[in-house]
Amino acid sequence: MEQEKDSFLSAGQRELNEIYHPAHAASLRTLKDFCPDYFSIVEEFGLGNLWQRPSLTAREKELVVFSTLITQGDTELQLRQHVHTALKRGMKFEEILESIILLAVYIGVPRTLNAIQVVRSELAEVA
Repeated sequence: MEQEKDSFLSAGQRELNEIYHPAHAASLRTLKDFCPDYFSIVEEFGLGNLWQRPSLTAREKELVVFSTLITQGDTELQLRQHVHTALKRGMKFEEILESIILLAVYIGVPRTLNAIQVVRSELAEVA
């Protein structure tokens, strides 16, 4: 059981180091001192376990997460992070925009307009 926990921790750390935008990873790591249990849920379970499950590709998982964040609304910080991780996990810019366009019909223009503004802002930083 301890070996499995170490494996999840290692995988979570790798995700933070290799996939996350450095500023977002640093921000998340500040939680380690403030609320270690919460950080552990994010790093070990979320990034170390869930993101490593084999049934969906990382790109497919990213599309699900990206769409979910937009649907929830009030998730700008996380949405900014997932613009970066989506691109690193193989999503194309056009796919990100197309997913937002599709969501407009289901969740409405205000939330999708906010998402487009976030994506545009984050992509300007990448360019």
